[in-house]
Amino acid sequence: MYDSLDAYLGAALSSRRSDRQQRLNHIGIAIATVEGRRMISAVLDNSPASAAGLRRGDQILTVNSEPYHPVYSFNPQPPATPEPDHRIFRLGYSRGGAQQEAAVSTVFNNLFDSYRSAVEASVQQFNMGNKVIGYVRLWGISGNANDLVVLQRIMADFTSTNSLIVDLRNAAGYLGPEHLALFLPGDFGNYYSNPITMIVDQTTAGAAEEFGRELSRLERVTSVGSPTAGGLPPELPADWPLDSASPNDPQFEAALSLLAGLI
Repeated sequence: MYDSLDAYLGAALSSRRSDRQQRLNHIGIAIATVEGRRMISAVLDNSPASAAGLRRGDQILTVNSEPYHPVYSFNPQPPATPEPDHRIFRLGYSRGGAQQEAAVSTVFNNLFDSYRSAVEASVQQFNMGNKVIGYVRLWGISGNANDLVVLQRIMADFTSTNSLIVDLRNAAGYLGPEHLALFLPGDFGNYYSNPITMIVDQTTAGAAEEFGRELSRLERVTSVGSPTAGGLPPELPADWPLDSASPNDPQFEAALSLLAGLI
């Protein structure tokens, strides 16, 4: 049993066999520790945390009146093995200095499965005058054939959009040539050819960062946000401090405004 969500996610990504991917109870968040404070750095789409109204920048304090731990607040301490826990938990957190409480359930799975399902849940289309802008956050993609089919279906649904936002923040998993083929010119011309803005930040790392580097080579792709883990700078800087009290996502808003101006 691991003691961090990052360790569970990494173990799931490194194991090719689903029966070896250890499951746990979790609420669908990523955590960053800042000066001893455990703060939500991302909330997965269609997760218990999202349903409970939690958001990026919230500092989690307690679970059922006990000090919060990302793993052990919802799972037993080692050597016990996690089992499904269907209780409703009382989660105490601080937002903008004000303490609040939320009732939250958990899901029990291989953590990467929640990242994968969040991709489809993130898909949106926005009407801007007589134009349509699409949005997808590539939370978790793998080389699995099913994942590729899902992404192909998502991209097919964007055929009627005038432009697209591709969000690579907190992206986990494998992003390779077969995924790039949905955005780059190929032998059959079956790819997204309209303007794209790509949102990146310090959580864009590994395969997602390389994916972003390849996309950014296209003139019709503009990167927005803050530098990636490897130092790739965005063309349009837009910062989003973790301790921001605003409910809005300034990086997404910058991407949306850029595309609205282009189309």
